[in-house]
Order: sequence, then C-alpha cells, then structure tokens
Amino acid sequence: MADNSDAYPHFWAILDRLPVALLYKESAKADIFANETARTLLGLNQTEKPLSLPQLSDIRLLDNQQQRISLVNNPLLLALSGTELCQDVLLDIKGSIISFTLRSQLTKLQFSIGNTIIVTLCPQQSRSAAAASSLIPDKPAPDIAELEEALAFDKLMSLISTELINVSSEALDQHVEDALAALGEFCHADRSYIFQFTDDLSEMSNTHEWVREGVVPHKENLQHIPEPALPYFFEKIQRDHIFAVADVSKLPAEASAEQQEFNNEDIRSVLCIAMLAGQKLIGFVGCDMVARQRNWTSNDLRRIKLVGEMIANSMQNVNYRVSLQQMQQELLAANQELQKQANQDGLTGLANRRHFDEKLLEELQRSARSESPLSLILLDIDLFKPFNDHYGHQAGDDALQKVASALSKEARRQGEVAARYGGEEFALILPSTDEKACREVAVRVQQHIKKLNIRHCQSDVASNLTASMGCYSVIADKHTTAAQMLARADAALYKAKAAGRNRVVSASEAP
Repeated sequence: MADNSDAYPHFWAILDRLPVALLYKESAKADIFANETARTLLGLNQTEKPLSLPQLSDIRLLDNQQQRISLVNNPLLLALSGTELCQDVLLDIKGSIISFTLRSQLTKLQFSIGNTIIVTLCPQQSRSAAAASSLIPDKPAPDIAELEEALAFDKLMSLISTELINVSSEALDQHVEDALAALGEFCHADRSYIFQFTDDLSEMSNTHEWVREGVVPHKENLQHIPEPALPYFFEKIQRDHIFAVADVSKLPAEASAEQQEFNNEDIRSVLCIAMLAGQKLIGFVGCDMVARQRNWTSNDLRRIKLVGEMIANSMQNVNYRVSLQQMQQELLAANQELQKQANQDGLTGLANRRHFDEKLLEELQRSARSESPLSLILLDIDLFKPFNDHYGHQAGDDALQKVASALSKEARRQGEVAARYGGEEFALILPSTDEKACREVAVRVQQHIKKLNIRHCQSDVASNLTASMGCYSVIADKHTTAAQMLARADAALYKAKAAGRNRVVSASEAP
C-alpha cells in the first residue's frame, strides 16, 4: 500500500488537527498510520510512516496492577487487528503512568476500499489527564463526517490531478469539463465554470461550463465581456483574487451592473477564485447557486481554489507544449528555408553551383552502386553578352529566368536536378538516363527555349535567343569522378558552339 499522505494531499493535515491520539488502518492492509499527537504520545518516529504492528509492540501498556500487559492481551494490538474495544488502559510514558480510554471502531469511510479501523487514546479526567495534556496539543477536532468529507475531496483531487497531468491539447477541454462537473457535484453547486481573460485583462470569456440538470447554461452568452460591462467584478477579482457573494440582492450600489447580470442568470449566490500563471492573472474558476442562497465556507474557497490551480497549471502546460511545438515547427521551417536559400540560385530559383556539385557526387556514387546510367547536360545561352549589352541587365535577368523555367520542366523525376552552373551556363543531372534518352531531353529543352520567342537582334545564329548543349552519359564505377563528367560534357558543349551554336552534341560525337 502506498503512503496515504501521497494519495491524499491533506490526509495528514486533517488527522493532525485532532486533539486525541489517533491511529488508522484499513483492515485489508498491513500499514498503520498515526497522527502527530499519537506519535508524540507513544514516542514514535515523527518522520517514519507507515507503521507496522511489530513497531507498536514495544509500547508499554499496563494492567490495573501496573504490570505490563502481554502481547497476546495487548488491547492496542487487538484493536488494530480488528477487535472493537472501549477499554481503560494505563500507559507508561517515560516512567509516568497515565490513564487513557482506548476506543476502536470499524467503519466504512468513503475513500477506503474495505472496513477501516480507527483507534483513539483519550486521557481520562483525572490528575493523569494533566500530565497527558502536555503531550496533546489543544486543537479543535473535526467530527468523523468532516473527516470523511475532507478525505473524499482529497481522493477527488487525486483523480482530477491524474486526469489533467500531461493532458494533450486535444483532450484538455473534455478533462476540464469533467473536473468542473466533479467540483460542482462535490460542492453541491448548480453551475461551475471557467472564465479566461485576455492578456491585457480588458475582456473575459466563459470557456468551460458545467450545469446541474434543470439549470440553464449561459456559456454561449458570456463571450468577450468587456471590463466596462462589469467594472465592480473586474476590480474585485483583479485586486483581491476572490469574489464571494452569499446573497446577490445585497450587493452594493456600485455593483448594479453585476447584480443585473446575476439576476438575468438566476444566480442567488456566487463564488469566483482567480487562476494564476505565476503571478499573472489568466482567469477564474467559479460556482453559482440558483436554487437557493449559500453562505460560502472556507472549505468551499479552498476546494474551488485547488481545482482552479490544477486547471490553470494544466492549461499553462498545454499552452507551453503547443508554443514549444509551434516554435519547433517555425525553427524547422526557418532551417529548411535557410537550407533552401543556401542551395538555391537567387535569380533563377534553380540549384546553385554548390548544390549541383553535391548532387552530382551523390548520383555518381548511386550509379556506381546500382550500375545504372547517369547523364549530364551542360547548356550555354548563345551570344548572351551581346544580348545583355543591347537589351540591358534587366532584360538579361528576365531571359535567364525564362531559360531556367524551360530547363526545370525536364527535371521532374526523383534525383533530377536543374542548376545554374555559371553566369549564362546551366546544367541538368539525369539519373537512370542513357545517352539516347539524354539527347532526347536536350532536344526538348531546345524546343522549350525556342517557344519562349525571346527576341535577340544581336545574334548571327537566329533572330531569337538560342542555346548550345553538350551531353555526357556514363555507367559510373569507383574511379569515375565528377570532374571527368564535367570535362566530357564541357568538351561536347564546346564542339556544339564551334559547330555554329544552337545545337545538341553528345560526348561520343566529340573528338
């Protein structure tokens, strides 16, 4: 069994309020728990918990002749073993003999699985009681009903915490609604809800709501409420972090707008507790009473505040995770954009020389591994300098962009790369493409350029802009280098220009 102080956060705080020494044990389990008074009285370690029956066997209980009671007849051990008792006992505490009444009771608490054994040691009204009083602090004692209710709420908080911890953004709304329903039912409220503020606290909206059967919901009508609409409420919740009204008909005159709103919603009593993220107010959790008025207690405030804190923490955690994911996505997109810019020619949008060199090496290695053909086309715009001088640099840039677009039409398969190789020089890497197919691609590129119909009055080749191309194809091996491929394709390109330009020449045709 896990330590109940972990399962129920306020378990020990409640037990320690008792002015009597109390021991608690679930009958189906071995662990024994004692409050602070019992530990002090019985000389037990204050930090060691839970306890066991053998640890309690050393406690000196005496009979009427002040002889130590045997373990077989020890009433404390019998009581913790499940025997219901009401017996006067003598306790030897550091040489002082003190009379107590030992009572044990089997009961079924809301938070326990089976029967629960509760053992109390109350000093008798005699001179020995004065000696015991120095060991037993003077504290107001809750009754068993209050103890049960407090422990049941701690169990509820444990369940809510389990549901909300690490909740996903998709499931958050439903879990918040479930938490509000549990809070409303436990606190016997008619409506429970969450409002969230805008960052500047100038506006609030009802984001989550639970209502008891037969109670009218108002969430849809409570969106984007500006501060001037409910100035008294805005001031109170922002300043005091609490808004507690037992009777809305008794609100002060300056809260007339709030009173009118509460009347419209049939609210007779209202309690709202701020939700904070760090020191920042982000909203509030609240409960309304419709069927009757209610004087809110400190327990109501504490419970609503705890649920609000859990919900606020969960909302913030989800927001942090979502923000982190967004930042990661933005960073990834930025890195991808930077990578793209690093690999892309700024004018034409094609791969730049750096990226071309990387891809050519990759495809050479792939060709050698798979023994598949690899082809390379080098393209040079014919007489581009006279074109640029005559028509201007802007026209020259436009022409380069259009030729790049024509070239990219033939680079669509995986691994195919169209690149700007130099000023007016371009290149095309064609994996799994032999010499014949490579030449066919080059001819199509030539046709695409022709269709551009870019006027070139300074050319002695044609009236429109043209290009010369050199092609080289190979089935690479471990000795084939990128420099060799480029040299062979460049030689074919040189032959194409020497032969009059505006033509395609394969390396096999070059001398």
